[in-house]
Amino acid sequence: MRTVLKYVTVLMLSVLPLQLMGGDIDHWESIVRVGSTCRYLIPGAPVDPAWINRGYDDSTWDSGQGGVGYGDGDDLTIIDPAISVYCRYHFEITDPGVIAELILDVDFDDGFVAYLNGTELGRYNMRAKGSTTLWYQSAEGHHEASLYQGMDPLRIGINEIIQEELVAGDNVLAIEVHNISEGSSDLSSNIFLHAGIHTEDHYFHETPSWFYLPFHEDSTLLPLMVIDTDGQVIPNEPRITARMGLIYKDYGRYNSIEDPFNEYDGQISIELRGESSLWLYPKKSFSIETQTDSGTNNNVSLLDLPEENDFVLYGPYGDKSLIRNVITYRLFEKFGHYAPRTRLIELVINDGYKGLYVLTEKIKRDKNRVDMAKLTPKDTTAVDISGGYLMRVDKTSGMDPIHYWESPVQPPISGYGRITYQYFDPEYDELTVDQRNYIRGHLLKFEQALVSPNFKDPVSGYRSYLDIPSFIDLMILNEFAKDVDGFRLSHYFYKQKDTNGGKLVNGPPWDYNLTYGNNDYTEDVHLTKNWTYTLSNTIYWWARAMQDPWFRNQLYCRWDELSGTVLDPLEVSTLIDSFLTELDDAIGRNFRRWPIFGMYVWPNSYVAHSYGAEMLYLRSWINDRLGWMDDKWGGLCIPVSLARDLVIPKPETVRVYPNPSDLSRTFVSLPHSSSSKVRICLYDMNGRMVFQSNIGLTEYEFSFELPNLSYLPDGMYTLEISDGLKIREVCKLIKQ
Repeated sequence: MRTVLKYVTVLMLSVLPLQLMGGDIDHWESIVRVGSTCRYLIPGAPVDPAWINRGYDDSTWDSGQGGVGYGDGDDLTIIDPAISVYCRYHFEITDPGVIAELILDVDFDDGFVAYLNGTELGRYNMRAKGSTTLWYQSAEGHHEASLYQGMDPLRIGINEIIQEELVAGDNVLAIEVHNISEGSSDLSSNIFLHAGIHTEDHYFHETPSWFYLPFHEDSTLLPLMVIDTDGQVIPNEPRITARMGLIYKDYGRYNSIEDPFNEYDGQISIELRGESSLWLYPKKSFSIETQTDSGTNNNVSLLDLPEENDFVLYGPYGDKSLIRNVITYRLFEKFGHYAPRTRLIELVINDGYKGLYVLTEKIKRDKNRVDMAKLTPKDTTAVDISGGYLMRVDKTSGMDPIHYWESPVQPPISGYGRITYQYFDPEYDELTVDQRNYIRGHLLKFEQALVSPNFKDPVSGYRSYLDIPSFIDLMILNEFAKDVDGFRLSHYFYKQKDTNGGKLVNGPPWDYNLTYGNNDYTEDVHLTKNWTYTLSNTIYWWARAMQDPWFRNQLYCRWDELSGTVLDPLEVSTLIDSFLTELDDAIGRNFRRWPIFGMYVWPNSYVAHSYGAEMLYLRSWINDRLGWMDDKWGGLCIPVSLARDLVIPKPETVRVYPNPSDLSRTFVSLPHSSSSKVRICLYDMNGRMVFQSNIGLTEYEFSFELPNLSYLPDGMYTLEISDGLKIREVCKLIKQ
C-alpha cells in the first residue's frame, strides 16, 4: 500500500510548551525500539479497556519482537492479515529522575493510539483524542510506514506532565495499530520510546542510526523558526493550526532556541507542499499562513519581507548546494523583475531539528508580489475584466478538469504540443463566467497571432500581446539555469489590465532546484551545452519568437547587457559567496541531520562526497554555461539605429483597425515614425473631446495600441494624432 495521505489528521496530546523543553541531557538512549519484546493480541472480540494500564495481566497474549505486522518486510513478528493489533511493551526504570526528556517515534500503517502507563500520548487516523476505539475499527485514512522507505517516522514530543507518569519499577508502553481495511496488503507497528539521560550512565539501548537529536543548545547566525503543532501530524491537506515563533537578533549575531521570539510569536496554519519531492524526499516542504488567534489572515513582515500572510518553507534536499532556488530568484530580481523574495532559516518542528530551509514568498497577486489589478466578481465591464489574471502552466494530476483547459491552437512548429493553461489567482471558483471567457479568449487571440503567417507584424502579431522585456529575460534565466522544467512546468505569467498596458507578463520564476546540472532526465540537459527552449515538450512561444529577426536582435542585445553585468561570471560567483557567508555553520548542521553526501538523491547527475565538492561542481558548471551561451549569443546585437532591415516597413497612410469595432482593442499604424511623445485626442460628433493621452514612440516605431475605449457610447468619432510639431493625422473611428 503506497497511497497519498488525503485524510483529515486527528492527533492530539497534552499541550507541548512552544518554547520547547530543554534540560541537562548528557546523551540519548532508546527505552523501546524495534526488536524489543512485546506482548501482542490480534483481537476477535472486544478488548478489556484496562489493557493500557500497568497492572493489566497480559500473560495470555502472544509474545514476540516488535514491530508486529505483515506485508512490507519491516516486521520482526509476522502475523496474518488483520484489522488491528494491540501491543504492550514492559520496561523497568530504577530511578525516573535520570530521565530529562522523552520522545516517541511511531512508524505505522495506517492508524494508531499510543499510551504510557494508561495515559494517552497521541493518535493518528483514529478520531479525536480520548475517544473510545473498538477492536474492529478501521483507520480513518491511509498512512504508509516510513522507515523502510528511508524516511523518518512520526515524532511526538512528550511533555513534562505525561513524563511524570513514569514510575520506579515496571512501566508499560501500549499501542493499538489499526488497518484501513482487513483486506489491506500491509500493517506496520514499529514503535520507539527515546529518553534524554541526565547522567553519564547507560540504562537502556543505543538509539537507531536514523535517530536525530532535538534542537536545544545549538546557535545559528540564521533566523531560527520554531513550530509547535501540539502533537498533530502535518498533513498534505487540509491545513492544521499550529504555533510559530521566529528568532532573529540581527545580522552577524547568533540566535539560540533559548532566545525569546522577537520576529513572530503567534498562530499559523500549515500543510505539506510539493509534488515529486513531497513523496520522494524525507525532508519535507510546507506552506504556512500567518493567522490571528481567531484564524483570520494576519499580514505581517517576516524578516523584513513585505507584509503578507502566505509563505512557503522550502526544504532543499535533492539540491545539495541548498541555494539553487535563491540564486535564481535573486538573479531575476537583478534583471529588474519581481521574483519571490527569500530568507535562509533553520527550522525546528516539535523539538525536532529539520535543517536548513528557505522562507519564500508564495506567488500571488499583491502590490508587493505580482503587481497586477485585483479582479473581483464585481468587475463586469469590458475594461474591468481585462485584468489581472495570474495563470500557470504545470502538471494537472489530481486537479479538477474545470480548473484548466487545453488550447485549441496547434503550434506551427513540428513536434510541439498544445498548451494546457491553469487558472491560478484568482482561482476558477473566484472568477465569473465572463471573466473566465475573457482570459480564455484573450489567450486564444494571442496564440492565433503568434502562429499566424503575419506573426512578425508589430501591431497584428504577437508583440502587441507580450511584455517583451519579461519574455526575453525569463528565456535568458531559464537557459542560463538550463532548467529541466523550464518553458513547460511551474511556468507563471499574468495578464495586466488594459489600463495598465494589457500585456502578458512572463514570470515570476518558480522551482529551480533541478537546475545548473542537477538532473539526469536526459542525455544532455545536465550538460552546459545546447538549448532547452528548442525541446518539443516545452511551450512553443520562444521557439516561434526566435523565428522573428526583430526578436532575435532584442534577445542578443539584452544578452550583451546582462552578460557584462548581472551574469558576468565574477558577479555570479560573488552572489554565491554572499549566500555561503550567510549559511555559516548551518551547512554542517543540515548535513548532519540529512547525511546524503556520497548518496544518489533523485535526480542528481553528479554525486558529490562533500559540500565543497558540490559547490565546486556548481561554480564550474555555471562558468561553462555562461561561456557556451556567450559563444552563441554574444556580440550579435545590431544597434536599433542600424537595424532598419529588422523593422516592419512603415504603412503608406494612417491605418486604424479594426474599424468599426467596440474600441476595446484598437490599433493605429502611422505613415511615419517619431522619437517624441505622440498626443492623441478623440472627439465626438459635437466636437467635444472625450479622450486624450500621450503615447511615447521610439525611433522606427510606427504602431501603437489605443487604450480600451469600449466605455464610450456607440457612434462616430474623430481621432487626431499629432506630435506637437508638423505631424498631424486625422481619421474616423466608428464605435458599435
